[in-house]
Amino acid sequence: MKKIISVSAVFVLGLFLKSELIAQNENDVLRYSTTDVFGSARFEAMAGSFGALGADFSAIQINPAGMGRFSSSNMSFSFNNTSITNEATYNGQTTNSRDNNFTLSSGGAVFTTDLSATNSGRKYSQFTVGYTRLKNFSNSIRYEGQNYYFLLDVFANSGFGIDPEYINSDRPFSTALAYEVFALNYDESNFQYISELTSGDMYHSREINTDGGMGEFHFGYSENYMNRFYYGASLGIRRVKYDESYNHNERLLDTVGVTLRSFDYSYEQITRGTGFNLKLGVLFLPSEQFRIGLAFESPTVISLEDEWTANMTAEHDYGTEVVSSELIPTGRFEYRIKTPMKLRGSFAYILGMRGAINVDLEMSRLPGGRLRPSNTSSNYSNVYSFQYENEEVEYQYRTVLNTRIGMEYMVYTDVFLRGGIGILPQPFDKDLGNVSSPNMTYSGGIGWDNKNFSIDLSYRLLQITSEYYAFDPTKIENRTEFKTNMHNVVLTGRLKF
Repeated sequence: MKKIISVSAVFVLGLFLKSELIAQNENDVLRYSTTDVFGSARFEAMAGSFGALGADFSAIQINPAGMGRFSSSNMSFSFNNTSITNEATYNGQTTNSRDNNFTLSSGGAVFTTDLSATNSGRKYSQFTVGYTRLKNFSNSIRYEGQNYYFLLDVFANSGFGIDPEYINSDRPFSTALAYEVFALNYDESNFQYISELTSGDMYHSREINTDGGMGEFHFGYSENYMNRFYYGASLGIRRVKYDESYNHNERLLDTVGVTLRSFDYSYEQITRGTGFNLKLGVLFLPSEQFRIGLAFESPTVISLEDEWTANMTAEHDYGTEVVSSELIPTGRFEYRIKTPMKLRGSFAYILGMRGAINVDLEMSRLPGGRLRPSNTSSNYSNVYSFQYENEEVEYQYRTVLNTRIGMEYMVYTDVFLRGGIGILPQPFDKDLGNVSSPNMTYSGGIGWDNKNFSIDLSYRLLQITSEYYAFDPTKIENRTEFKTNMHNVVLTGRLKF
């Protein structure tokens, strides 16, 4: 079985071969279980390696005990500009695409209280409130090229044995649309649908547009004990906004003997959701030079709602056929996803008063992710068990160990240079597919920090290699290889009070 790394939210395959009412699958689990390195410019410049350092607002998403390193109150805001370039290779043909968006990367405040007057060993406590963007879904990709296999065959096979009288209720998002625009014909003697395209090469093109993101509101509490031991906890309220639309076009290169010339299939999906998690962490300083951190992030249980629709047009030699407005299908489904827990270990070495090196190791047991029925009773949400999809989660994914290394050094008084690297292994089992090289993050930045105010600037490059199948992943001819570069520039301002 080939590995499927989905840039798209819902595979056409998932729509047609499983159920046209329930389109959620293992790709949704992966999408909402992985996060990116968004945060302050200082945090991003060090590739998100901050678990044993602390004293930065973004450290709360790695280890909430790091907030205990604050000895004064702080407020910070970070703005991110992401530029994305994509290179798609489909049957030897390369297509390039770009996207750009500007967002709030993080923002919040840390309110610090001096506890030293109690003489109990507790030096400071901190209450933290704020927001961090965890993932950016905004992208626009495209591929095109020739292929012998075509989508109409998938539609035809999906409708096998279903009489045209019932096709709109049983296969509304696939076979019914193709039948309405006369791209499929029905053979009563064999109870099957026949494509109006003859065997031969088709020219395929697909454009996929996604938008939205995943962010988390943090509410945390931490304390400093004797400037040696720090502990903290945070409650995360995670918000999901995911929008996807794509248009799939196929054009027959040899039209002799057929009326159908080409068709366009379009799909749109809107997903919204809210989830909760808990983070616990400790930080220990065995000496002034060494720091050790350990953190636990609970599974996030996210309640989600999908709404989707599809449409189709077909170009014949006599004109264009469209689907009647009353036959354009819509779907709605509520469900839940439980993301896997995460464990993080952090180690830092302090370079005197000049800088620091930090290493973060993050273990995520991706096979532990689950799709679950909704607590509501609408749209079959409480009766579908997701047994098949959860078996695929266990089969396809593996436990990964993400490694992030960051360094900060003061080159002049109050002026810092920073750099980092992240090694993010592919989440798929090694026996699946051809993509084996890890995704990589490279980052750097500069900052100025005085007594009351600081400003930081960072650049981070995330390189992603993936595979995509528009349909039928058993045939290598349907595979598209993507190489994606995400360029992130972040500006942060921080005020101490």
